[in-house]
Amino acid sequence: MGSQDTDESGPISIDVGANVSRRSLVKQIGAASAALGLAGCQTQSDSTPTDGGDGSDGSDGGDGGGQGGGGSQPDFEFSRHPAVAPPGWEPSKTQSGSGQNQRTAVFVLQNIDNPFFIPMTCGFHDALNIFGWDGQVTGPPADGGIPDQVSLINQNVSNMEAGDVIVTTVLNNEAYNDAIQNALDNDIAVVNGHSTPATKDWNYDYMQDDVGFSYRDEPMIIPHVGIRDARGGAAMAAEAYDRLQEKMPDKDEYTVLITNELPDNPSVTRRVNEDAADLGTAERYFKAQSDPSVSLYNDQIINPPADIAEAQTQIVNTIAGEDVDGVVCSAFWGAVGAGQALESGELEGPMVVCGFDLLRPLLNQIQAGNVDFTVGQDPYSQGFQNVPLAWMYLERGIEMKDLEWGVSVWDEDNVDFALERRSWAGDGGLLQWQESNYDFLQ
Repeated sequence: MGSQDTDESGPISIDVGANVSRRSLVKQIGAASAALGLAGCQTQSDSTPTDGGDGSDGSDGGDGGGQGGGGSQPDFEFSRHPAVAPPGWEPSKTQSGSGQNQRTAVFVLQNIDNPFFIPMTCGFHDALNIFGWDGQVTGPPADGGIPDQVSLINQNVSNMEAGDVIVTTVLNNEAYNDAIQNALDNDIAVVNGHSTPATKDWNYDYMQDDVGFSYRDEPMIIPHVGIRDARGGAAMAAEAYDRLQEKMPDKDEYTVLITNELPDNPSVTRRVNEDAADLGTAERYFKAQSDPSVSLYNDQIINPPADIAEAQTQIVNTIAGEDVDGVVCSAFWGAVGAGQALESGELEGPMVVCGFDLLRPLLNQIQAGNVDFTVGQDPYSQGFQNVPLAWMYLERGIEMKDLEWGVSVWDEDNVDFALERRSWAGDGGLLQWQESNYDFLQ
């Protein structure tokens, strides 16, 4: 197939890929346009695109830019993405260039010691390898904090060239703002990877109007790559609710214990605590259910330590001997602890137990039949997808936009696949290959 296939009654094919030059591509597009009588790639539509969810499913709404007036007038959700030329913009590079310019991208995490970030690091470096950029992942140690992370952002900006990229996790809507603007002032593209504040606190209106992020005197937004935590928590609760009815179909009310192992981490807290977000969260989802209804044990969320053994002890001390139907956890420690307690007889079933992320101890408990499921947020893509987003902006001038997705459910049906593919834990496979081939991970 090729561009010569321009029969008006049939499809038009354009060859693309590694063996097709940009000159050939442009010629094919021109021939196809001529065959169809088009003057360029233009479309007309009476519809107005939106960012997606309106929150009717118990999730956060999108980053809507406009809200309707008061009274009986309806609200409208929409987004506008700044159209500003990227640093070092040269139109000729888009018209005929390969886009393989040398750049540096640095990912500044909030905690370099957290094993969760290993797959994110590997995804980020895989993307840099594919696009031919240099880079680094850095962040404060576990005993550091947001001020240390912000300091690292500024340090890296001072060592970068115009047209480089800073990717960072953003945990709240205030501490990072000066560092982000500093990067923009130095012609550094900025992407918010993985963690991001709640929609009500961090949206396009807030960034452009309240904070006033700007680049070249034009309003600027910081795109997010990853999941919205409150939505992920609601998705976990919805799955748990279904499984409660499957495991205990005759009950007209369920009691669940919700745990938040990282109460000082706003991203994790938004998964479960309704006070942390306007929409979504596991707590809000459960409270909205009826027939059968769901109540929280002692009407509270407990905060076990971020340690499996200690979390197990606190969960057992809290609910042993009580009529509790489920343990729903914001992370993996509590879920593993509850699973081990069921296995040892410290807790009695039937009980639905679930947690967050695909750490090996949790997958092992699912495989053993003690934990029902876990929710995966795809940290690999939260590392990888920042790079093509920035590449399209810097090399092709395409406005950067949020790349957000849902979560996946991992249970006894697919846990073997999860264990086979995840070599992030240092037991060989992909991580070992990357450590041998990427100086970055030594």
